[in-house]
Amino acid sequence: MEKKKTKLWKKILSIILIILLILLLVILFRYHIITTVQQKNEESDKRTNCYYYSETEDTIMEYWRKDGIMKLNVKQVKGTGDITFWEDTKSGEELVFWNAPEKIYSKGNGGMIKKLPTGMMFTEENSIRFLMAANPMLHIGSKKYNDKECYSFKIDEQEELIEKETGLILYSNNVNYRKLSYSFDNVTDKDVERLDITKYRLIENDGDFLFHEEGK
Repeated sequence: MEKKKTKLWKKILSIILIILLILLLVILFRYHIITTVQQKNEESDKRTNCYYYSETEDTIMEYWRKDGIMKLNVKQVKGTGDITFWEDTKSGEELVFWNAPEKIYSKGNGGMIKKLPTGMMFTEENSIRFLMAANPMLHIGSKKYNDKECYSFKIDEQEELIEKETGLILYSNNVNYRKLSYSFDNVTDKDVERLDITKYRLIENDGDFLFHEEGK
């Protein structure tokens, strides 16, 4: 009788160990996917000539980068806010232009977004990526979006679609939906040209981006 109990416990322990091993392998596989996406995004971000378009229900963003010069335009879908950030990383010159409701500009604002978009899966901390991979609420799958092969990262109803080839986020519905598109090696000198400051009035930077919603 004791021998039968011992054999039974050994079988149970063996089954538990097998299950734990399978879970560990699944977590490591998911960790590998998350890490690969992170690395590919970082590689894409190193491109010296790139453009992206980002659209949400509230805001449209366009970003251009060419040979150390960056330009970012942020425009409200509803409202008068229309701002252009411009930066030359070689000379260190930074400017921000308010195109509406009034044409003004300031120097050295520091508001430029310098990296290509990332999502909830992106972190430089290995331990955090491992915890993400172990999260039973996170579903990782594959999905085609705009004819591009993507990873789907989903927690409850929140989902991000990240292109497998580039690691760039193409769609997100976290809090607010966001759709993005990218192109590389198509940005011209004219795209990153500094706006004509003679058409704007210089002000001191007070941190007020003058984003006003309609009716306010």
